[in-house]
Amino acid sequence: MSRAPNESGFSLVEALVALAVFAMAGVALVQLQSQSLITFARVETRALADIAAQNRLTEIVSSRAPPPISSREDQLEFAGRTWRMTTIVTAASDPRTRRVSVSVSDGDAAPGSVAHAFVVVPEGAL
Repeated sequence: MSRAPNESGFSLVEALVALAVFAMAGVALVQLQSQSLITFARVETRALADIAAQNRLTEIVSSRAPPPISSREDQLEFAGRTWRMTTIVTAASDPRTRRVSVSVSDGDAAPGSVAHAFVVVPEGAL
């Protein structure tokens, strides 16, 4: 099929090829956007879990009473979510020092955040 010299524009095949190229680019952009939203949700969860863990450590460190050697798991309502928080207090090599580990997760198997601190027990408190 030949064209006359004065005809201009695209043929049907050229238009379909261009439409297919734009459709593939659109699908790639949608997939990229969905991956971006998934990554954002993970980062948000991890940041909130880290804030919750740091808050618990701040409560323990700023308490006047030394933390007893123990392990405790509880639920926390924070930022509109329910978090599972595990607090473990162990003795360090120095008998006056305690190691505090706080693990926070939003229900998944892996913790969203783990934070550690060392607390020095005052001499009269042992």
